[in-house]
Amino acid sequence: MLTSQPVHPADLRDVTVVVRVSDHATTIGACFDSLLAQSIGKDRMEVVVVDDGSSDNGPSLVTRIANKHPALVRTGRQPIGVRPAAARNWALGMASGRYVIFLEGSDRLHSDALERLVDAADKHEADVVLGKPESLAGSSTPATLYRRSRTHTDLYNSRVYWSLSADKLFRTDLLRRRALEFPLEAVANADDMAFTAMAYVAADNISVVADAPCLITGHPRTPAQTPMERVDLADYMMRLVSSLLPPGTQRDYLLSRHIEVELGTATGALLAEAKSRDERERVSWAARDVLNTHLTPGALALLPKPLAVRLALLSSGRFTEMDRMITYETDKDRPAPRKTVENGRVFTTLPFFRDPETALPDDLFDITDRMTVSQQLTGIRWAGSILGLDGFAFFEQLSTRDRATKVILRERGSGAEERFSVTARRDETLVNSKGKPRAMGRYSARVNLRQTSNGWPVPPGIWDIYLSVSFEGITKEVRVGRECSQDVDLTSRAPVRIGPSPRSAQHELVATLFCTENGDLSIEMAERLPLPSGSKSSVEEPVL
Repeated sequence: MLTSQPVHPADLRDVTVVVRVSDHATTIGACFDSLLAQSIGKDRMEVVVVDDGSSDNGPSLVTRIANKHPALVRTGRQPIGVRPAAARNWALGMASGRYVIFLEGSDRLHSDALERLVDAADKHEADVVLGKPESLAGSSTPATLYRRSRTHTDLYNSRVYWSLSADKLFRTDLLRRRALEFPLEAVANADDMAFTAMAYVAADNISVVADAPCLITGHPRTPAQTPMERVDLADYMMRLVSSLLPPGTQRDYLLSRHIEVELGTATGALLAEAKSRDERERVSWAARDVLNTHLTPGALALLPKPLAVRLALLSSGRFTEMDRMITYETDKDRPAPRKTVENGRVFTTLPFFRDPETALPDDLFDITDRMTVSQQLTGIRWAGSILGLDGFAFFEQLSTRDRATKVILRERGSGAEERFSVTARRDETLVNSKGKPRAMGRYSARVNLRQTSNGWPVPPGIWDIYLSVSFEGITKEVRVGRECSQDVDLTSRAPVRIGPSPRSAQHELVATLFCTENGDLSIEMAERLPLPSGSKSSVEEPVL
């Protein structure tokens, strides 16, 4: 059980930095220099250094710094060979800061890192704050996680859980209220992952600071592991997740991370490189047992399709077919798999698709829900009551044959819809992200706000603009406006007169284009008394 020393109000600091030395004698000096240079100020922080078995040079440097800055640095020495979890738990018990962050002696912080992390935690009432790393140092943390700062992050709808190192800012009160500590019984390299996972699940809010790097990581957080060690790690973490969350989509999402990262790696190229057949079989049987214990249909559906096929073969004991799948996945020169479109569904024709011997279900190859649309609005204009839209939109994974794309206006409150046809514009230079032609992906649309399907003008309300992208019988809706060319100016919001109001002879209908907070394009339809003749906002054909 985690214990801590009494803290007096006068001793309370904003943040405690826990630094684990452990044979970082050559880098601990740079680590301390980065802490002493923090813009948050020495009066708002403290450093707790724990040495769990470093060489002589490390402790002597730590001691000199502690003696030079007694109000800032506290030190402790744990028995040589003690597990990192025990050393960190001791340091956590010593922490007096409102927040705590865990570093290795090979890490460094940018000079304003602690100030930005603490400010974000206070401003957004975050229990955990992730700071952008400058170098991932061998970590598998997805770069997409740090593309932008986030005030509030949904653990179950983001890539936050893919970063499980302990170099985050944690609210100390949360850790103590929930009695969270680094588990001593964890398998190798799992103590920091388990601690961070438990804190994520317990947190009311998680924020991300990505406007500039915060952390410069040193040695890789997870040393090289054998396939069997990765299988054991996957099993441990999935048991932990199952103890933290009830069955359902949230548990499936977190399980999918460990199936993909730990178990997927253990049974992929790493397994193929194993020196002996006995080792490969031992790992395969152990991984199969883990899969049959923890894998759920919901978690399987979240995995990349090649991995899902491989693991389905593994779980059924088809090790020979699994080896063939590994060879396919590691072949960098393989052609992209063809797509099969049937009855409004899209299937990727990976190996073993509709193979009668393996009899894998079609759902395993179904990528309909993963279809991605590339789109851009390239032109917008008014001609009387007609709003003209130009752009392109196509599926990355499909050709632009059999097009049935439409523009949709959907009233935000009632859900009422109006649909408008688009005209295809052939463009031989239009390609997807992999250079495949999408020649019929361009469109032009004329949205007549004065006359809808029932013959009446579009009624008052907030009407969001969607594009129903449809090719080869596959349809997906996307919002219009977020992706625009540089030539499109959406800043003008002058009302445009549509015509007389059908409900009141004294009023007229006007349309005002505006962008939502996310950059999506919408139209506000409203009634008003006619403006005096010559008013700028009463012209019928402004150009945006």
